[in-house]
Amino acid sequence: MELREPDELVAALRDSGSVFPERELAELQGAARIDDPWAIEMMVERRTLGEPIEHIVGSARFAELRIAVHQGVFVPRRRTELLATLAAERLREVAARGGGAPRLLDLGCGSGAIAALARHRVPGVEVVAIDADADAVACARENLPGALVVQARSLDVLDGLDASAFDVIAANLPYVPTAHLVHLPHEAAEFEPLLALDGGGDGLDPLAEHAPAMVRHLAPGGIALVELAPHQVETAAAIIAEAGFRASSVRSDDELGATVLIATR
Repeated sequence: MELREPDELVAALRDSGSVFPERELAELQGAARIDDPWAIEMMVERRTLGEPIEHIVGSARFAELRIAVHQGVFVPRRRTELLATLAAERLREVAARGGGAPRLLDLGCGSGAIAALARHRVPGVEVVAIDADADAVACARENLPGALVVQARSLDVLDGLDASAFDVIAANLPYVPTAHLVHLPHEAAEFEPLLALDGGGDGLDPLAEHAPAMVRHLAPGGIALVELAPHQVETAAAIIAEAGFRASSVRSDDELGATVLIATR
């Protein structure tokens, strides 16, 4: 195998389905070791086989931050910037009122991108992050130094920790219906954990499982933020109402393709 010219690498990326091959090549070149002329070749080969570029370069852009993303960890989506922004806005309001540091629970934290952006925008926020996946927890600990990051499948773990009520609970839980997993892009289906994708029959099984505990751990006046698909809003609102949330509203961002359900205790 001979080293390929840049235009040949761009062509290989384009042929594999890349929408922005020049941009991807530049990102791969920036991450390649300068003293290893074959590194970029191997990176391009991995990308043409469908591996997410974030796994190859080891990080992802999330709003104004660059977030570490380990191989096998769910890649933070741009649409989730809406949820993270809403979390930061409420945490800033809590901080402005005084009375102690605002507290955030990042439920299903993945790489920890939501909490990282909240801490960046609102310094001093106390963070607890939970995920069931060990690789995600290790990645989140890298992105959230000093935060309490716990591997757990339920919020019952909070009962054994020094974790009082939270001003904001950000729940970026899986919400893809099981039957729809076959329609996911190759790079998600093959390289991201099923645990972070599969939302069960209607996509809302994880929300139904966690909602009662979310209510118990939300401070009076606090909010819970849930990312979901637009067609799931009505069912999700019924789930959280049954769990004990008082009210809900919806925020959408067409540019990001994002929908967030906002619930209060």
